[in-house]
Amino acid sequence: MNIKLQLTKSLAGFAATLIAAAVFVSARPVAAAPPQSGGTKVVTITDPILDMKAYSLTIPQNWIFQGAVIQGTPCVPGPFSVVRTSSPDGLVGLKSLPRLDWAWSDNPRGATPQNSGSCLDLKKEVSASDMLKYMVRILQVELVKELPNPNLATLQKNAAANDSPKMHTTVDAEGSITRYFINKLEIEDHVYVVVSCSAYSLPAGMQHSCSTYVSRSWAPKGKWSAEIFAPINRSHTIDQQWQERWNAVMDQKIRDISERGSEMIRDAGARADRQMQAQHSAFEQAQAMRQKQHEDFDASLQRGTDMSMARTQDSMNARSRAADDWCDYSLDQQKRLDPNTGLITKDSAAYNYTWVNEQGDRVQTNNINANPNGNGTGNWTLQENVH
Repeated sequence: MNIKLQLTKSLAGFAATLIAAAVFVSARPVAAAPPQSGGTKVVTITDPILDMKAYSLTIPQNWIFQGAVIQGTPCVPGPFSVVRTSSPDGLVGLKSLPRLDWAWSDNPRGATPQNSGSCLDLKKEVSASDMLKYMVRILQVELVKELPNPNLATLQKNAAANDSPKMHTTVDAEGSITRYFINKLEIEDHVYVVVSCSAYSLPAGMQHSCSTYVSRSWAPKGKWSAEIFAPINRSHTIDQQWQERWNAVMDQKIRDISERGSEMIRDAGARADRQMQAQHSAFEQAQAMRQKQHEDFDASLQRGTDMSMARTQDSMNARSRAADDWCDYSLDQQKRLDPNTGLITKDSAAYNYTWVNEQGDRVQTNNINANPNGNGTGNWTLQENVH
């Protein structure tokens, strides 16, 4: 079987086992556990791509449920489920969070895994304890204590069953008790982390991929009990018909990739010819671009000369205006603009305001309210001071 297909098939079936086993990290009975009255119900998760039931689990009858199938990531393509279910008031519940994936290669010149924004930027295996501390920060909860997972040996045994001469899988698991508050109500939150890593040999070198599975279960302080959550996790199953259909789709995709690879070899000569033609075309385009750049450079020099001459003229005009202004200051004169005619005249700077009528008569004053209009001497306009 193709190594990558073997890996993705293993992940698809392995995820439910990892999440279900993790809940027993702190499986302690609590006498004050909320009763599960009203019976149970079976809920399902549908794969929207294949339009088939993919997962199912059993929850209390009155609990709220949401679930989805995530079609994997570019670095680890195996699908997985995301679950959120809780009591109607939301104070007791369980979540399985989106899987965290990352991948890398020992040979950077070989076929490196396709990373993207949906993959973590990591190039090594990370312990479950370190991932747990990372998730505690992300979830913004307070770590009360870490708890070793008594099912770790079983998880590692199940992982070893997937090994082959060209693929090796490792598993690490860790749990914790955390807490947070809803108003003044303290919530006891159990966070479980399982890290599964695989190394598989390809012609391009050893390829590595890791996935972190995170689940949470919570209840008010003193109310948390494994008796509430263990049955729900144990009931989380994969639909076998969906699994077989998904495997068949993967098989066909890999056959298509293989056929495309054969076509690529057959087309190698044609690609070489096209590459030479493309290089020739690129050379001609580069020559045309260099010619255009030369012309643009010449034009920029001319524009620079024009701009320099214009700046010189502006500078001369500015110096002329400065000299004229200095002369006005020395002679105690003020430039005035007639807004009706646009003419600029000069008169004594001892007055702040100058009025002019249609006959050209002028009246100067320092009182803005001294308006000569209405005294029978014509229509007067206030001139604007020019600075």
